[in-house]
Amino acid sequence: MHSLKKKRFAIPIGLILVVSLLNLVKHPFVVYLPFGIPGPQAASTIPPFGIFIESDQKKTDESNWACSYLTHEMVHWEQYKRMGLVSFHYNYLSLYFKSGRKNHWMEEEASEPCRKKGR
Repeated sequence: MHSLKKKRFAIPIGLILVVSLLNLVKHPFVVYLPFGIPGPQAASTIPPFGIFIESDQKKTDESNWACSYLTHEMVHWEQYKRMGLVSFHYNYLSLYFKSGRKNHWMEEEASEPCRKKGR
């Protein structure tokens, strides 16, 4: 009976440890993909794994830093750091399904550097 109690607690504690370790990823791994991302977007932030951008956008990012895909996705990474892994994904997906891909505060915040630049 004693070993059964240990097993019950091992899974929740293990899950908490994994989530905690994933929240330690504070700097994104940026990958320029040699193929297109499915759907209408050209870039995506997937915490805790990194930022993924189609490779043909790299020249755009280098020539116009203030209004680049990387800048936009870095704002999403900052949102993840601020909110935590579970909260970030929960909020983003909830807003995505409720308001659409671009019509919510997380996307508006990520688009702010480009708006300040006047684009």
